[in-house]
Amino acid sequence: MMSIFTKITVLFLISLTLMIGIGYKIDTINTQKYESIVLQKYLIDGRKIFKWMATSSADELQDKFKTLNLITIPPVQTKQVLMRQSHTFGLFEILKSDEGDYILHIRYIDDEIYLRDTTLQESLREGWILNALVVADIIVLAVIFIIILRMLTPLNSITASMRRFAQGDYRNRSSVESHDEIGEVARTYNEMAQTIENLIRSRQELLRDVGHELRTPIARGLFALEQIEDSKIRDTLKHSFKELDQLTQELLEIEKLQATDTMQTESFSAETLVMEALSKLNLTDESNLLVNIQENFTLNGDLQYLSLALKNLLDNALKYAETFPILLEITSNRISVFNHGKPLEKEFSYFLTPFTRQERSRTTEGFGLGLNIVSKIVAKHGFSLVYDYDQGQHCFSIVVH
Repeated sequence: MMSIFTKITVLFLISLTLMIGIGYKIDTINTQKYESIVLQKYLIDGRKIFKWMATSSADELQDKFKTLNLITIPPVQTKQVLMRQSHTFGLFEILKSDEGDYILHIRYIDDEIYLRDTTLQESLREGWILNALVVADIIVLAVIFIIILRMLTPLNSITASMRRFAQGDYRNRSSVESHDEIGEVARTYNEMAQTIENLIRSRQELLRDVGHELRTPIARGLFALEQIEDSKIRDTLKHSFKELDQLTQELLEIEKLQATDTMQTESFSAETLVMEALSKLNLTDESNLLVNIQENFTLNGDLQYLSLALKNLLDNALKYAETFPILLEITSNRISVFNHGKPLEKEFSYFLTPFTRQERSRTTEGFGLGLNIVSKIVAKHGFSLVYDYDQGQHCFSIVVH
């Protein structure tokens, strides 16, 4: 996609090329027209002068030259011959000097004179004025181009601020303070950014406060249940409290992922990541999981968050698998989790949003937050979460770039 700066530059270059072409064409036409006038006048004047030189004295010749607006000049050494005619008693030439002057050169027997028409300079001056106007127009066009670029340059700063804001730097603001429409855009963006930041901060604080406040009564409830004798009601209440505690923990994890400073980057092996994820996984039967490490590559990232993402993928695979064992496979720059099951009811992207689950799995434990947490962690690291379904087998992969 062509940027606005590129478009303006292209338009300027097109306009500049046209102006140069027009100027060149005008100069060529004016030169040809001027030379045509010079040749016609000097041809007529030359014939008259040949007659006068045969019958008039030197003083009379000077007076007659004035009637033709001609003046005598010193001989010209460097010149271009535009026209030459031989005469019985001499030579007739129309010359163009290196300075651009048009000169009438006549040699009659032993006399030789160089003449220049004073009135033709006025016509030449008009051509110069026209050329000067074309040059001035080109200069004005270049100045306008520079001014437009300077006016639009703050857009780069505003765009960069918006991009950083979109990447999570909610405190970023535009520093453009011009008093034109672009400055108004910058001020409007700053006001909008401040409003959005306030809303995000309020939501984050609310979720944190609610999450922390919920965990206290949950802990009290679980402690109180321990004092009650075993019963079906006690088991139901205990299960409900644990689910509520799990939901609170997952909501807090999602909220932490919204922050920009929570990632602690370090270098570790894929095997270390697998071991960390397995330590977090509540696996009652180890035979339900098969680990195949084909290539133990090294990756950079936050070990705790990436192990949480892998643990969630394993947890989902165990929950929804129809046959066991499920497979955890490590290949070059790819960590994949395989399990057999029915195909997804909707597009994979649908299940990356919070609280989304398959309709037929409503009886399965969970809140539909696991894949959302995985996608956020993977995106924070600049990795990819890839899904594939082939011959009754699901494959969820974290691809390390």
